[in-house]
Amino acid sequence: MRPDTQRQLAQGMASLPAQWVAGFPLSLDEDGVVGRFFKCELRSVFVPTPVGALAMPRAELAITGPDGEPFPAERLFQLPSGEDGLLKLDRLCRLIHALNHFIVAEQALPLILPIHPRLFDYVRHGHGRTFARLLAHFDLSPARIVLEVPQGLSQSTLDGYLGEGYTLRTALDVALNAQ
Repeated sequence: MRPDTQRQLAQGMASLPAQWVAGFPLSLDEDGVVGRFFKCELRSVFVPTPVGALAMPRAELAITGPDGEPFPAERLFQLPSGEDGLLKLDRLCRLIHALNHFIVAEQALPLILPIHPRLFDYVRHGHGRTFARLLAHFDLSPARIVLEVPQGLSQSTLDGYLGEGYTLRTALDVALNAQ
């Protein structure tokens, strides 16, 4: 990463409104953007994923627990109590991935970002709006993001994401590509 890009990214992370990421720390090291949640370190791993004729990167979490050992993502998403904690953890993870993909690695391909399925139990309206504002804070467009959502969401939920400019991919799309 170029020094000027690194400086701009560090300034952008430092000026993030605390309510958008609940004050969970983000930092920048030699490997990219790192987040912290309940003494766990959150990093990005990008897995090439077939989408039609393309192999697009799909973000996954690499988590190190407080003891320095790998920590399962399923367990991480059980840590937050209540909807606010889960919403902010999911948003934090997606932000880490977007920054590592588009700014640190300077990738042009769209990025597939999974959304934790429990999130949909809590969000009632404005799906994707805060994350779109986070992306705009770093001059990134939701049009570069493919959100992976579960099947069976209401049309109003899907329309909320589409209205913010995201592309959507469902479990059905994943199954069709695997065949």
